[in-house]
Amino acid sequence: MQYDVRANLKDALKMLDGLQKDQIPFATAYALTQTAKAAQKDVEGVIRQVFSAPTPYTQRAVFVRTATKQRLFAEVKLKDTTSKGVPAVRYLIHHITGGSRGQKGFENLLQRQGLLLPGQYAVPTRAAKLDAYGNVPRGTLNAILSQLQASRDVLARETPASKARAMKRRKRRVVRYFVAQAGRAATKHLAPGIYERVGFGFGNAIRPVFIFTERPPKYRKRFPFYETIDRAVQRELVPKFEEGFRVAAATARPAA
Repeated sequence: MQYDVRANLKDALKMLDGLQKDQIPFATAYALTQTAKAAQKDVEGVIRQVFSAPTPYTQRAVFVRTATKQRLFAEVKLKDTTSKGVPAVRYLIHHITGGSRGQKGFENLLQRQGLLLPGQYAVPTRAAKLDAYGNVPRGTLNAILSQLQASRDVLARETPASKARAMKRRKRRVVRYFVAQAGRAATKHLAPGIYERVGFGFGNAIRPVFIFTERPPKYRKRFPFYETIDRAVQRELVPKFEEGFRVAAATARPAA
């Protein structure tokens, strides 16, 4: 997801008397880069307004590819790579365009293990514990995948020995996860989903943390990514070009 900032500076060129042609590429690249950086700042501000407690990664989800004299356009982009987790573009795009989301990596792993049926989605319930940013903590997801033998890394899947160690460490409150799915006799009385069984000294209780649904979660269009950049371009491009020309003129080497 990106927005290209390109030059449309005919009016600005007319206003600059005595313009030297060899200064135009520098002034143009300067204007494009500074405009893109201003747009980046505006979009980051919108992110903090639109989303409730966005993560630090989400707050820094926008980056700029600068213009050069040989490459006269700049780019304002959402990050599409990350060392861990989900790239920003994959989860923010739904808030930009609206509509249904695709399957998440967590759901793909469950489906690969046969725990989630094709076409189903795993939606957190109100009982699911969320972190400060409103997301199911990565540690909880990893614990679910490990116990359900669905972790991508086979070595991260729970073994009888690791289960015994975990049970020993958590004598007072033991949390176990299981899947209820249509056709399973033991869980036919439960709605399809992932359940948390919490053991106490006097018994145990279960509650759903994810419910399986065949209706894809939908997002409303609420993140004006393009509109915010458009406004920044209209506001900044011509003034930044004039500023860039002044910088070029001030730093130009005298003719030999």
